[in-house]
Amino acid sequence: MYSILVADDEKIGRKGVHFLLNQMDEDLDIIEAKNGKEALAYIQNHPLDILLTDIKMPFLDGIELIKEALKVQPQLKIAIFSGYSDFEYAKKALSLGVLEYILKPVNPEEFKATMAKVIAQVDDLKATAEKEDKTENLIKEHILYNLVNGNSDEAIEEHLGSTVEDYIKPYHRLILLQFPENFFGNKEDIQKDFLKCIRLPFDYLNLNLSQSLFFFEEDAFDAINAAAHDIFNMLQIQYHTKGYIAISKSIKDLSEIENKVETLEEILEGMYYHPDKYIYSELDEDNISVAPYEDIEDLTKRVKHDINLKDINRLKKDFDNFYAIYYAQDDFSNDYIKFLFSGMIKDIYNALTVTKEKDLDAMIVRFYRANDFKAIRSIMDEFIALLEKEFQKSESLNHQEIKDVIRYVYNNYNLDLSVDSLAEQVCLAPSYLSHIFKKETGENLGKFIKRVRMEKAKELLESSNEKIVSIAVAVGYANVSYFCQSFREYYGISPQKYRSQGES
Repeated sequence: MYSILVADDEKIGRKGVHFLLNQMDEDLDIIEAKNGKEALAYIQNHPLDILLTDIKMPFLDGIELIKEALKVQPQLKIAIFSGYSDFEYAKKALSLGVLEYILKPVNPEEFKATMAKVIAQVDDLKATAEKEDKTENLIKEHILYNLVNGNSDEAIEEHLGSTVEDYIKPYHRLILLQFPENFFGNKEDIQKDFLKCIRLPFDYLNLNLSQSLFFFEEDAFDAINAAAHDIFNMLQIQYHTKGYIAISKSIKDLSEIENKVETLEEILEGMYYHPDKYIYSELDEDNISVAPYEDIEDLTKRVKHDINLKDINRLKKDFDNFYAIYYAQDDFSNDYIKFLFSGMIKDIYNALTVTKEKDLDAMIVRFYRANDFKAIRSIMDEFIALLEKEFQKSESLNHQEIKDVIRYVYNNYNLDLSVDSLAEQVCLAPSYLSHIFKKETGENLGKFIKRVRMEKAKELLESSNEKIVSIAVAVGYANVSYFCQSFREYYGISPQKYRSQGES
């Protein structure tokens, strides 16, 4: 649609132009102004494609209107009306950059031809702007992907030949959106849906098939939390699904982005512990929330889950959470505490394989003889310390499982891979696999899968004449558009252009 403002102090003239515009086979939004002052007020408050103005008008004539309008909207396309006696005014308008004028009385055929030329100029301008925006967005995506992967500003700028600040603004908060399974592969327009639902300006980067990242200049937690809920609600309404969301603490420098993303990924491992909780924040990790009395049973289940996953850090946090409940409520009997902990001790006992049974029995006797909470807690800390040693000794097994996952990804990168499917291959819980993979390799599992696929795609582009769509499928992308987007984000260039460079 093209927005056109018709400025003429003569009502008959305005209505005549309006009528002629309606005869054109174009989608037009036509606005009328009865003088230059009214026209300028509209231009100052509304985007406009074309201004059609008379020369002689009260309050503000056409020449002054054009001067002021171009200050507000420099890209505005303008055509003027003038009679033969007003040609000197027309020459002034031409000196301002107005390339088209329409003689009065208006000849319908000439008017149509002139407007076709003006609309063609608008089309050229929009095409150029769209191309520039697309190029700028691709560069921005490439910068963001490099920041997420820990590349320094200096390294990025050396590659770009310009500064990072030319393309991105300082960010103060991040939101990580994650799904247990692959989700983004066939969602080409989802960014448009995010733009519609989120009420704050943001930049967006799709990390892989199950993760996306939002970058906000806004720092206020309440505003970012509202954006997180906007995302969550949109996913339910538009896509009939639920995603897991983590909000970062405030960041002061772009160099923090990599570590923040890793922290948010660790926080979202909570989806495997609390599948009914969908929005997390980094604040949750540092401030132990006191759970209500009735949540203790759930807490004991989580401890059992921690032990099964060999997640010693989460286990310690859950015990700290329980201790916080005890000190906050202050109405638990020692018998009740021993009853709760006895089940946990049984799970710990079963998980220990290298400790002497006699020593364990002695610890259990001391536990039941303890007369106060301080003594009970001290013994539980001893049990946790034994578990930590046990888990450390099992790291060699973890290493073998990670090797198996790496081998499986390299051999099956064309399949629909996710944390869940890979965890099933090595008989581990997804959160535990994510944890030990990052610990062993220093790389997030989703990033590793994408890296393998991108490297293989690059190899195929260099060594084969396969079509882009065939290469996309060969490296695990059923959607060729999503593959091209991912390749651009990773390498800063489209697959087709990468291949063309190699051929030149």
